Amino acid sequence: PAAALTVSASAPDPRLRLAACATPLAAAVAPGSGLARLTVEVRCAGPSPWRVYVPVTVAATRPVVVAARSLARDTILAPGDVRLAERDLAGLPYGTFGGLEEVVGQRLRREVADGTVLNPGLVLAPPLVRRGQAVTLEARAPGFSVRMAGVARRDGRLGETIPVQNISSGEVREAVVRSAKSVEVLIR
Repeated sequence: PAAALTVSASAPDPRLRLAACATPLAAAVAPGSGLARLTVEVRCAGPSPWRVYVPVTVAATRPVVVAARSLARDTILAPGDVRLAERDLAGLPYGTFGGLEEVVGQRLRREVADGTVLNPGLVLAPPLVRRGQAVTLEARAPGFSVRMAGVARRDGRLGETIPVQNISSGEVREAVVRSAKSVEVLIR
């Protein structure tokens, strides 16, 4: 999605002596062609028919987030640490970022060189909830919702399940981090 395509065809062999075609040329991708490198069959169906196979290269590029300079492990990414750069999709790792806001504030898991494409395996979101922090413990089911005060028993990132102690009962339950101040107990 949102990729810019560049299609390049190689010039036919200049030694070929093909008759001018009296009808419009027809072109089709030859069977067995790949996606990035294709072979296109160009043929003339006129009174002097002929066909020629032309190698074609297709490149799809889009802007992705890359390191703006070499960065050390555990760096908390700031806007000046990253930039957008056009990259060929064929050479990209799984799961890239398309906007700087997706990575700013995240921590690098390892050292990266200038121009390295960032992906979810290279960054770690900071915890939204810290151990010992007061949170709102919510339990929801069809038709009702209950909220109570709780305390996080360990750090947690968005969507992560952490133990939370209910202040009223002292009971510890597993809850999913929904925001910096609330967690949700999943009722089965």
